[in-house]
Amino acid sequence: MNDLVQFIHARLDEDEQTVLAWQQHKQALTDQFMNDPARKHVRFRREPVTDAQLAEYAYRDRFDPARMLREVEAKRSILGRHERCGSGVGYCDDGGHGWSEADGEPFTGCRDLQDLALPYADHPRYRPEWRP
Repeated sequence: MNDLVQFIHARLDEDEQTVLAWQQHKQALTDQFMNDPARKHVRFRREPVTDAQLAEYAYRDRFDPARMLREVEAKRSILGRHERCGSGVGYCDDGGHGWSEADGEPFTGCRDLQDLALPYADHPRYRPEWRP
């Protein structure tokens, strides 16, 4: 397994652990709230919802933990297809996936792996040569 593949595996593991930790924290808060007799009766006020609140709700819905876990699963699936790229028998090693003559010079890595790593470009272990 090359360094780029190891890097992506580690970042996906971190993403998954972050989501799972949030889910546990959220559940603990919910349990605490539901088991606190002083909080059984909550007053709700009717106020207009602002555009900023709507945007926040939309953001939360889009990036909820279940969706993030599905994203990690999908990226792991893509990574699984490309783990052996560069070994001579990998998915992109047939010359048809890794680069084209139109690119000007032969490509020395798997573009899909580079794309999977790009969201982590601000990570200290990200290497400039991995940039697509």
